[in-house]
Order: sequence, then structure tokens, then C-alpha cells
Amino acid sequence: MKNLMKISTLSVAVITLGACSTITTGTTQPFEVVTEKATGAKCELIDSKGARWVIPDTPGTVEITKGDGPLDVTCSKSGFKSATVRVEEGFAGATLGNVILGGGIGLIVDAASGAAQEYPDTVVLWLEPNNWSSNAQKEEFMSAKAAYEAEQTAKKTPQKQNEDGQQYN
Repeated sequence: MKNLMKISTLSVAVITLGACSTITTGTTQPFEVVTEKATGAKCELIDSKGARWVIPDTPGTVEITKGDGPLDVTCSKSGFKSATVRVEEGFAGATLGNVILGGGIGLIVDAASGAAQEYPDTVVLWLEPNNWSSNAQKEEFMSAKAAYEAEQTAKKTPQKQNEDGQQYN
């Protein structure tokens, strides 16, 4: 009888906790698009299954479906060149709880529902003006864009520590 109680309790826990990401984070997420130096751009987002969302005026946020990546984001504004970026999905951290607590059942449910994946919260696009008012304007734009890209690259580069605890790449 004790074994039956243990098995029953464990079964309830697995069923309850299975699909943890589906329950805790859901199958949709807010997604923000920012167009540096060109606020007010219109952006169209299209996932690999053809679902489409529109942000009529940047910066802006829209609720998108997870699990159907990658996501192509195209922004345009009068007086600027259009820009497109492909945004890949990553692994949602809450899904790890399924492996630990719920075993494979929750992982399968999360993977099928899209809850096991997530996009970054924000994407930034740089729309270049069709015409530069001066070389200084162009240099300022290019410098700001290069600094932003270097910052993003640094965030992706794993940091190492020396014996004194100081970080380096």
C-alpha cells in the first residue's frame, strides 16, 4: 500500500509539473522592435510558418508565437533604406525544469507547443538614411552602429577570469 501511495504521489507530481514552460511562460511572448536613429518606422515580422505581425510605429512591441522560428523582421521608413534581420529562437530556461521534475513528458509537451523556445525580448535595427546631410552625420551613425554591434558581440563572448578574479575574453 505504501508503494502505491508513493507511485500515486509521484504520478500526480509528474502530471502536474509536466509542461512547466507551457504553464509558466506560455506559447507566446512580447517582442520589441527598436529602430535606432529612425524612430517611427513600420516593421513586419514573419515566422517560418508564415504568421505575420506588424508594428506600425517603432519603438513598439507585439505578442508573437514561440516555436515557429526563425523570425524575419523587416523595417522601413520614408527617407531610409529598409533593413531586415533574422532572429533565431533559443532554449527557454524553464524547460529545464521539465527534465528534472517531469521527465520527458513535459519536455515533449513544451517542444510541441513552442514553449521550449523563446526569442530575445528586443531586436534593434539600424535604418540608414537614403541621403546623408553631411559626412559628419554618416560618421556619427556608423560609429554608433559599430559601438552597438561591438557591445552585442561582447555580450555573446564568454567571459573568463584570471586568478585574481578579473574578467577577460
